[in-house]
Amino acid sequence: MWDAPAAFAPSCRACGLVFADYEPRGRGLYFVLLPLTFLLIAGALKLDDLVRPPLWLMLALIVVAVPGVIFGALRLMKAALLVARLRAAGVVA
Repeated sequence: MWDAPAAFAPSCRACGLVFADYEPRGRGLYFVLLPLTFLLIAGALKLDDLVRPPLWLMLALIVVAVPGVIFGALRLMKAALLVARLRAAGVVA
């Protein structure tokens, strides 16, 4: 189903369904990314207040956690949008 960290494959390997027809385009995913970005920033600030880790550790956590959370959220929302569009089109029940 996935070709890149947050991009659909051209088509399904099992059934041949073309995912490009159902790929969410435009700015719809900003409604996921903007609140998530604010939550990540608030979480980093709270972690810094509570634990006071060294700067190198904080940077290492941010470099690992932020892309993982963003890609995970994008995959989750794109998959949910794909299922919703397929149900609306009558492809799946």
